[in-house]
Amino acid sequence: MANNVVFVLVCLVAVVASVVAVVFAVGLNDAKKEKISTSSKAVQTVCQPTAFKETCEKSLESSSSSDPKELIRTGFQATVTEIKRVLADSKTLQELEKDKGKKNALEVCKEVLDFAIDDLEDSFNKLGEYDMSKIGDILLHIQVWLSGALTSQQTCIDSFAEENGEAAEKMKSILKTAQELNMNALGMMYGLSSIAKDLNIPSIENISTTPLQRKLLSEKNSDFPVWLSHSDRRLLQANAGSIKPNVVVAKDGSGKYDSIVKALAEVPKKNTQRFIIHVKAGVYKEQVHIIKEAEHVMLIGDGPTKTVITNDICVIRSKLRTFFTATVAVDAKHFIAKDIGFENTAGYEGEQAVALRSTGDLGVFYNCHFNGYQDTLYAHKEMQFFRDCVITGTIDFIFGDSRAVFQNCQIIVRKPGPKQNCIVLAQGKMFHNSTGGFVLHNCTISGDKDYIPVKDTNKAYLNRPWKILATAIIIQTQIDDIIAPEGYIPMLPGKGETTSYFVEFGNRGPGAKTDGRVKWSGIKKVDLNTAKTFTPGPLPQVQYMDSEYRGSMHSRLDIRPVNHRKNLRPFLLLSLLLF
Repeated sequence: MANNVVFVLVCLVAVVASVVAVVFAVGLNDAKKEKISTSSKAVQTVCQPTAFKETCEKSLESSSSSDPKELIRTGFQATVTEIKRVLADSKTLQELEKDKGKKNALEVCKEVLDFAIDDLEDSFNKLGEYDMSKIGDILLHIQVWLSGALTSQQTCIDSFAEENGEAAEKMKSILKTAQELNMNALGMMYGLSSIAKDLNIPSIENISTTPLQRKLLSEKNSDFPVWLSHSDRRLLQANAGSIKPNVVVAKDGSGKYDSIVKALAEVPKKNTQRFIIHVKAGVYKEQVHIIKEAEHVMLIGDGPTKTVITNDICVIRSKLRTFFTATVAVDAKHFIAKDIGFENTAGYEGEQAVALRSTGDLGVFYNCHFNGYQDTLYAHKEMQFFRDCVITGTIDFIFGDSRAVFQNCQIIVRKPGPKQNCIVLAQGKMFHNSTGGFVLHNCTISGDKDYIPVKDTNKAYLNRPWKILATAIIIQTQIDDIIAPEGYIPMLPGKGETTSYFVEFGNRGPGAKTDGRVKWSGIKKVDLNTAKTFTPGPLPQVQYMDSEYRGSMHSRLDIRPVNHRKNLRPFLLLSLLLF
């Protein structure tokens, strides 16, 4: 009898244990399903603002997280993985490498795709450092880096397009997924408000995802961009003689080196402190490459006509892609140049011949000269600021896809080759939500004395859209009688005429008359109220940061030229395109 009781009890315990196990398993399964459902919903929400939703959801399917920040970072990482895959595994790349005619283009691709990886990894790391409630503090920088990664990929494609359209199409096909992922990453950052609303995240629901609504100048000293340190501000205001350099370069033997390239070898890798190189008066025929690891370099000359870096590398004679023709190429972040000249003397016969290529983020150029012919100044990507500079050339002599502001600059059209026309700007924005665009503020656009006699034969134009979303704003600028009344000319018929964004506002001089401009829908006419507010969209918000010019925009429309020798002010805040 006792044995039967024990047997029954054992059976009951076993049954109960089984029921508990089943219930527990069902509970775990339900919890797992709920977690998967939550994660799936989060993925769909994060991908909602993107242009390529299927690509987006596929890139995030391996993540089990429902945290929007981690999902967005997963999207960044997926883009990095895809670009690395392209560099490592592409059979087409291997085939192109065997073709000597395309080898230089492939070298460009390897370099710029490495830049793209850096920009994406910087975005991944920076986003990881911040709580989502404070994302507004870094949002613009991440958008700029993601845009820079897109520009780098397009530069790779363009390097093949310079010679062979078929090869360019092949490269475009190879990078299709990477570009889609990159555009999705940018779309996520612009869609943060809607993502937060759908996922009930109140701390970032009302965040501004447009650069226009974020203040990026220092609270304590609003005369300078926030990313320019106090010590750098003092350096820009100081006389060269009062600055103690790390290294001196001189042709006469009075410095440590007679070459800028030699001096740059002293810059520590991953440098975090300002490294000042004083380049004494002289003409230095060198090809200078400031590599991406050489951050925080400052070149100071004895004046832009006294200290000149020159070369004559060009597409035609040197058999190189435009990207590699630069006399000076800056790949490093936080670069500053002051009182120095950059030139490319290849002439119009050399065709594309760059004097300066500025690729690294947060570049500043003060009282510099850039002299060349076609493609003089390549403002390649990310944030660049040019103040009190002289820029000369013939065709597309200010070009690229950076967020570049040119303030108080003299822009001079030179005499081109026979049957050539001249174009000042060729802006290269191609992707929606990307941040590129040029602003010319309080500049002077004039002609060189040799150009004036031929201006009616070899016409000059303000602008042509290099890419379909080209963005350029010319504001409060003196335009002399050298610009054709049409003002604009297409790069290719129909390309960018309706999709670009060009604005002229408050300009002066005989060339500033707009009644004869071409009738493109991409050329926008804005009224005073629009100019005053510059609400979110393709236009910049304008604020003058000098106390002398504070007040309403009505009182600033007749701004006078500033004596740049006196000081660096007023700084211009153009928050769509730079600060």
